[in-house]
Amino acid sequence: MPVFVNKYEISDDAVHEEMVHHPAPDLAAARLEAARALVVKRLLLEEAAAEDMVSAKDLDDLPEEKVEVVIRQLLDSVITTPEADEETCRRYYDQHQLRFVDKTTEKVLPYDLVRAHIVQYLEDKAYHSAFNAYLDKLMACAKIVGLAA
Repeated sequence: MPVFVNKYEISDDAVHEEMVHHPAPDLAAARLEAARALVVKRLLLEEAAAEDMVSAKDLDDLPEEKVEVVIRQLLDSVITTPEADEETCRRYYDQHQLRFVDKTTEKVLPYDLVRAHIVQYLEDKAYHSAFNAYLDKLMACAKIVGLAA
């Protein structure tokens, strides 16, 4: 059964081709994950077209490399996250010291040794949160048919 995003049809063939990128415990779960990925991709491309980053009439013919570039440009333009400052990193370290225990010595690793990992973690978490909020907004405005859990 095809999936429709607004007035665009995602064919069963497209979903089946995408399934190889979504390992799952069974075919139904893999199909659902593949369909979701294609819905997200389409929503982002339509939003890029709405933002004049690409022509709407060219969306269906974009090579995959161009799709990735356009989506990256869109996300870079709409998602901004704060940098993890020293105070935030230190607070995270103090509140989650059990995550920084050396498995060999069973001692808490010093802050200076794990600071870069904390920065990366906090910034990644902020980015994913902003991305999910943005995606929720796009999905709330879209008409999606055939994507059942």
